[in-house]
Amino acid sequence: MLKRTNLLHGILLAVCITIAISGCGMKNSSNQSEGREEPVMGDGKKSENHKSEEQKRPEQQQNGIAAGQIESALKLQETQNAKGILFRYTLKNQTEKEKQFQFSTSQKFDYVIKDSSGKVVYQYSKNHMFMQVLSSLRLKQGDTFKQDLLVKDLKPGSYELEVWLTPKGETEDYRQKITFKWQ
Repeated sequence: MLKRTNLLHGILLAVCITIAISGCGMKNSSNQSEGREEPVMGDGKKSENHKSEEQKRPEQQQNGIAAGQIESALKLQETQNAKGILFRYTLKNQTEKEKQFQFSTSQKFDYVIKDSSGKVVYQYSKNHMFMQVLSSLRLKQGDTFKQDLLVKDLKPGSYELEVWLTPKGETEDYRQKITFKWQ
């Protein structure tokens, strides 16, 4: 009876240790920030846009390598509507080898919205908490990382959206800017 109890305690301890270890491992997220398919904004509400996979990601059909560098872009996806304005930040690996970015938290990008005077009216990282976990973003040759950004709840006027990647140990942050009007 005592041997059986000790055996059960040993098995229970092993299961608990396995669960604890598997929860603290490295996270490897490829081609989508934090596994999200929805655009992000300060309130964390999900988009109601349910397009097919081909409509959401037309860039994935273009896997050619052109210029030999990592290319970042920021483009308007949807003009202002009841939900806001949708932008897409992309990072495409145009090199001949895989590129891996390392992050010390679950945050992979940040952005600010500035008004016409240059004052920051919103910063993504100030309204969010990020897990303290090592993570990485792997871009194979021709792969594209995409992050949709939903801008909303602004006063009428002209604004600038500035987005960048937040990897550790990199000299380049792949910063992009775009100006837009809010009505």
